Formats: sequence, C-alpha cells, structure tokens
Amino acid sequence: MTTTRLLAGLALAAVTAPCANAQERDPASLAPDEPLWELRVGATALYGPAYPGSSQMVTNGVGAPLFIYRGDRIRFGEYGVARAIAAENKTFELDLSLDAAYSAEDTESRAGMPDLDYLFQIGPQGVWHISDTGWTSDGRTEVTAFLPVRAVAASDFKSIGHEGWLTEPSIMFRRQYNSQLRHSWNAQLFASFADENLMDYWYGVAPQYATATRPAYIAEGGYLATGLKLSWTREITDDLQIFLTYQGRVFSGSANERSPLLEEDVTHALSFSFVWKALKSKSRAKNDDM
Repeated sequence: MTTTRLLAGLALAAVTAPCANAQERDPASLAPDEPLWELRVGATALYGPAYPGSSQMVTNGVGAPLFIYRGDRIRFGEYGVARAIAAENKTFELDLSLDAAYSAEDTESRAGMPDLDYLFQIGPQGVWHISDTGWTSDGRTEVTAFLPVRAVAASDFKSIGHEGWLTEPSIMFRRQYNSQLRHSWNAQLFASFADENLMDYWYGVAPQYATATRPAYIAEGGYLATGLKLSWTREITDDLQIFLTYQGRVFSGSANERSPLLEEDVTHALSFSFVWKALKSKSRAKNDDM
C-alpha cells in the first residue's frame, strides 16, 4: 500500500525461505518438510518515502513475534499475509488476505494537516499459478499472478475508520534454490488503483488546510502507480534468515498527479529484515506442492 509497509515486509521475510535439509531427501520429494506451526521473532528497518509519492524520506523500524501456521485451509504467513483459503486447486486459489502499513507523521508537505494513521487492509484475493516447476534437485521456479481487492481502514489505536478501497494486481517471478541453507529471490511487477476516498486520504487538501504553496485539492479515484519489487532472502543458519528488498514506484499518469501532495514521479525504498525461528511444532504441515 505504501512504501513504508514494514509489518507486511517483516511477515514476508519470515516465510520466504523454507526450511533446510531438503537435499537430504530423495530428489522426487524435495519439497520442504515444514512444521505445522512456528513461532518466530523478527525485525525490519525500512528507508523510503513517508507516504506514496512523498519527496520526504524517512526511516522506520519494527520488531515483533510472528506466528506461522500452515493448515489445510487457514494459513498465516504465505506471501506475507494471513490467508483463509476459500477455494483452491492446482492452478487457482481464492482466499481472504490481510495487510498493514505504517503511519506518516510530521511530514513537511502535510504541515498543519492531520497525520496519516496506520492503515490496515482486508479483502478477497485471487491467486493464479501461471507456471510452477515444483521442487526439483535444482530448486523451484514459479510465476504467479495476484488480484487482491481490499477494504482499507485507518487507526491511531484510539479509533478506527474506513478510508476506502485498494486493488493491486501483480505478477511475480520467484526462484528458489536447493542447498543446505536455502536462498531465493523474486521480482514482482504491480499496479495500484484506489477509490476516491482513499485517494483523498493521501492527496486531498481541504480548504482549511490550503496555503500559498499548497492549494486546495479534491482527489479522484483511479490509477495510482506502477511498481517493481525485488527481494532476496538467505538462511544464515537453520533458524536464522535475512531478507533484503527494493521497491520502486512510478506515479506518472496518476489520477492525482496534480495534487500538491503527490510530489515525486518516481520513488525508491529499501528494507532489511531478519527472522529467528524460536519454536517449531513436531507435527508437519501437509505437503500439497505441485
């Protein structure tokens, strides 16, 4: 949702690289033998725009325990979100997904205006497995398309309110490697679209907040940006992994490119995460890999 998506990035770092020891098994069954649940501890630091299209760069960080569950229908952690699988086959999935983004406070462009609160998303997501080699002795290569449609709420943890709707269709290429300590990388191309209410939350300027350099502006719904996310993860030990990500977004042609609060045509963000696997279940997750 924003380039300050620390909570989601931390969750993604927690689950991108599966457990080690796959190469010790027969090549015909190289899919990771993962526990049904895990308790992990992780932290993320991110340097990027204060909000989408902002010229002000900020550094944010978060640390949190992370619970991973790999049930048949309820799964926490896949692709960095919580998922309740409504329907699934080898090609298509329909699930309920969640996401979150950090707040933006004390930005120069919004001086005198209300702060942007923490944002939370929930809604259905379609997943299309376009191509998947399955696990082989050389690893796994996947091409997957996602179509999430999410309601967005803002909260300062004193109150909460609905702010609009967001959809970010994307396509992801992911390459995972088989080795004693696993590593992987992925590239994801996405486009963002939001309704009028959410656009106005970011880019609208009410008359009472207008200044000589920040004229009043009523935002429009529609196209927001196109982005590219590049990620890399590596297991340092069986229980410790690191995660690096870059995200670039292009706002040229945005429905609100005339807003005084949409300051940049192109933005960049970098983040670093680490995750430590503190506890694991003895029971194993069902392996339904292709």
